[in-house]
Amino acid sequence: MALGLSLLGSLTLGACGGGSLQDQINDFVDTTACAISNCKQSDTLRIEDIRPEYRVSQDQGMVRIESRLGFGDNPFSVVYRSGADRLSGGIGGQKVDLVDESGKGTTHVGKLADSTEQPSVFVNFHRGGEVFTSSITMQKPFSVVSPSGVPVIARSTGVFKVQMSQPASSGMAVLVSAQCKRADGTSFDSKDLFLGNTVEGNSYRISTLDLDLVLNQASKNYNPNSPNSSLVQTCDLSFNWTHRITGTTASGMHRSGWIESLRRTSQAASYDARL
Repeated sequence: MALGLSLLGSLTLGACGGGSLQDQINDFVDTTACAISNCKQSDTLRIEDIRPEYRVSQDQGMVRIESRLGFGDNPFSVVYRSGADRLSGGIGGQKVDLVDESGKGTTHVGKLADSTEQPSVFVNFHRGGEVFTSSITMQKPFSVVSPSGVPVIARSTGVFKVQMSQPASSGMAVLVSAQCKRADGTSFDSKDLFLGNTVEGNSYRISTLDLDLVLNQASKNYNPNSPNSSLVQTCDLSFNWTHRITGTTASGMHRSGWIESLRRTSQAASYDARL
């Protein structure tokens, strides 16, 4: 138990650097296999104990369906599809079996050609003659409308607002990658730093003070042996915006399961702490 709490604590801290906590846990589970994780075979479990984790995305006319299975409420668990159990997905009349793309057995993937703006996607867990269906209709794609070009973010302004081509709503997350110079002339780079945002009117609001704190913390993490590093002065930034919505999870499977749809867009900017 102490080991599990320690690992969860370290992963929670790691999740602040990018991605969701469950994504961080899944990466850890894939690395350690069953040495630490609670691994089980799907055909040995009751349906109500199997937690579905389905993720849907679309890129260049292709819809990708990604599936993982877990056991109950345990985030460190892995359920391998086994026996006659199988996974499939579809859009309308199109159907595809989800296959073990990586060879690790933890993630099953299916791809379907669809260039419509809001495809309705379903994912099936099959056992014998029973089918447990989860479904979701993807949100519309979006892009950055304002500010245009490559804006300069000044620390003193206090606020950086971004407007998308779709109305602002909850479920938006942003990660920032940075190539920075410190006041003493040294430089560093960092990827996928988590940055908070809030909905304000029809825009997403980022605090420039929070941005400054995140960048300076990344600077310290880059060289932890020199905690008194010079402050960040300027950075070239890449914001990666991701919007998530959830759909309807199959009745009969574990209550903590989910199906989500992701849409993404990117944005370039520069930061100047002197302004």
